[in-house]
Amino acid sequence: MSAWFRLNLALLTARLVAAACNLFHYPGTSLPGVVALNVCPNAVNLMTPAYERVLAVTGTNGKTTTANLLAHFLRAAGRPVAHNAMGANMLPGVATALFQDRQFNGQPRSRIALLEVDEGSVGKVFAAARPELVIVTNYFRDQLDRYWEMERTIALLREAVAALPRATLVLNADDPLVVAVDQGRAQVRYFGVLKENRPVSENGIGQGAQRAVAADGGAGRQGCEPAATTGTASTCETREGRFCQRCGTALTYNYFHFGQLGDYFCSNCGFRRPELDYAAWGISENELLCMSVSIRDTSASAPDYDAASAVPLGGTVPLRKSKQQTAPDGERRELKLTAPLRGFFNVYNVLAATAAAKELGVSDKVIQFAARCYKPATGRMEDFEFAGRRCTLALIKNPVGANEVLKTLIQTGGAKALVIAINDLAADGRDVSWLWDADFACLADPSVGKVICAGLRAADFAVCLKYAGVPLERIEVAPERPASLRRLAAQQADKLYVLATYTNLFDYARLLGRLGSAVEQHAH
Repeated sequence: MSAWFRLNLALLTARLVAAACNLFHYPGTSLPGVVALNVCPNAVNLMTPAYERVLAVTGTNGKTTTANLLAHFLRAAGRPVAHNAMGANMLPGVATALFQDRQFNGQPRSRIALLEVDEGSVGKVFAAARPELVIVTNYFRDQLDRYWEMERTIALLREAVAALPRATLVLNADDPLVVAVDQGRAQVRYFGVLKENRPVSENGIGQGAQRAVAADGGAGRQGCEPAATTGTASTCETREGRFCQRCGTALTYNYFHFGQLGDYFCSNCGFRRPELDYAAWGISENELLCMSVSIRDTSASAPDYDAASAVPLGGTVPLRKSKQQTAPDGERRELKLTAPLRGFFNVYNVLAATAAAKELGVSDKVIQFAARCYKPATGRMEDFEFAGRRCTLALIKNPVGANEVLKTLIQTGGAKALVIAINDLAADGRDVSWLWDADFACLADPSVGKVICAGLRAADFAVCLKYAGVPLERIEVAPERPASLRRLAAQQADKLYVLATYTNLFDYARLLGRLGSAVEQHAH
């Protein structure tokens, strides 16, 4: 049986399975791919060559938002995109997205394939899809039962990238674990965040006279050093990448943002945060996220394009050449962005998507317009109108991600009530010990009136809250989703929140949509 016959048979199978999923109201983001890959195991290898560009986004946190933002930018520029937008990011989810993009003649509808890739699946997906541009967001400890320790997942990425010698990497320079993937490659672009409200200095990006602190300074919860002395994050946070990836010496930081993200250097071998090609600063966090992006222009850039000047069908847009091929003192310019997103962590997502879009030649004007009208994906600080108030749904899945969501909601004014739903199914991670590493002690704040524990591990999480110092009278256990929302609606609070692990997320989104209504927020 020929490969193309198998592929067409797999395409037919995927369509039948997708139709069945739709009939029975099943999400169907991966199942069509699971079945179709049994018919044609190399389907992804056979489908991706038909696209002008194959792009990939991987890392621990921020993959879905970064990929969705980039897809939004490209579509606003008149470039159709095939994309696994719902976050099904293993090989079956990638295959499902590509099958959905195929027409009846077998040709793709889109010009670009943009693939969100699970960090544990980069070996299989990269080998099959052969992306020519790879964005890496960050690396944090996550789902130890699936990924084991981070050394293993970082090694997987290094091996996968090493097999793509011509690919351009767009890397988070603030994460030493991500920068270590570079390994002297020629085609690399770096993005990062400067110290709060600090523009580009004459000494270059991210260089200056901040007071240096050890990466493991203040690691205990008691007596943490104030955030003002070290950047935007308290030094009591968990630091994953505390040691130099080259020589093993403890890193020293000029400042942190959160987790291990910040401006670091090794006093032994000279490893340090690279010069930034895309640097965010002047950040304002309220209902809208506002920021300036300093972009290093190069003389060898790809031409900007927008919807009015889209490349003709069959044409291509060359990637910009890497910084190593240009003068180190290239001119810089500023791009001001506003997006309907909340949370400092989203600065990195907007910045990563902007960097990739610029590498693909999307114009500043298109990026600015598209950022203002972006709609967050399901459960990514998604707003609903529920019980006469705004209710925000957010995904939590590891200590660093949970901490950033908690910081964002605590910083908002008014009385608050929360449902926190913890499951331990395969997609969530069976090991829930991460709950004890997250900073749930902040929920003892007087503005938090009630924390309703839901999900399969509701009772375990209630114990975690007790030992974190949350008063017992504020803790309630309601494992079932409808019951937890009824209890949430009964609270006397100005703002409501639902924080959920992955297998709870979409069910809560459906319930909130049915009992209330989704709120679309745009920046004008």
